[in-house]
Amino acid sequence: MTSGTVLSMGRSAAPSRAVRRSLRATGNPAGGIDSTTPSAARMYDHYLGGKDNYAVDRALAERALRRAPIISRLVRVNRAFLGDSVRLLAQQAGIRQFLDIGCGLPTHDNVDDIVRRVDPACRVAYVDNDPMVFSHARALLAVSGDTKAFAADLREPGEILGHPELTQLIDFSEPVAVLLLSVLHFISDAENPRRIIDDLLSGLPPGSHVVISHAERTPDLEAVSALYQEADVPFTPRSRQEIAGLSHGLELFPPYPVNLPLSRFGHQLRIRGTVPLIGCIGRKPA
Repeated sequence: MTSGTVLSMGRSAAPSRAVRRSLRATGNPAGGIDSTTPSAARMYDHYLGGKDNYAVDRALAERALRRAPIISRLVRVNRAFLGDSVRLLAQQAGIRQFLDIGCGLPTHDNVDDIVRRVDPACRVAYVDNDPMVFSHARALLAVSGDTKAFAADLREPGEILGHPELTQLIDFSEPVAVLLLSVLHFISDAENPRRIIDDLLSGLPPGSHVVISHAERTPDLEAVSALYQEADVPFTPRSRQEIAGLSHGLELFPPYPVNLPLSRFGHQLRIRGTVPLIGCIGRKPA
């Protein structure tokens, strides 16, 4: 799991509509933490056994687990895919700049921890629209000049790529890895996740990579979606075909074709059977 501009089934979450309006109006996430409305980021923290959550988050998370116990495995597989993919990009693709959008609350082995074991000179930017995530990321993650955290919204990719703090850290004349781990399923069809990816890609140099993980539509996760919607937490699991469409135009980086679930991590996590989570690593061609 990891950083900033969105929501996630175990990473970052969408603020309530009222909080989103406040953030857009003020541009300041401070003071926007709402402990009365469930947050996907804080729920994800609870799924992973963290303590940065409120009673309202735990209550909805436990209801979701009763509907779909697979969630506990899904979030662990997602976390494993995060570590595996950024390590692979740093080691095999030579990527030294990472932009984690929808990073979620910090935990052990964050992106900066992993990639700097490959090369201490790696630069990492964390982005999130959840006020609590932003506050924690600033305090716990942004501890050096090569790590920054800032508030932005994935729905506005141009504002992310043009953010002055990001452009001070990331050199967009060199390849960048953009991480969209368990965030796109918090973007509704009306908000057009494909358009968001296209806008991000248009601002990245050739040789950049995009890492995606996305919940696959199953009866259990459809039931969870309805439960989340009741609490004003958007969640849209999609079919394999729909998820594959999100990677259109990218050169897929083996061994992660987007049409396969991330069950290869089962042997690492002692998880049996498949998990309804699809993942891919794609490269922007020259």
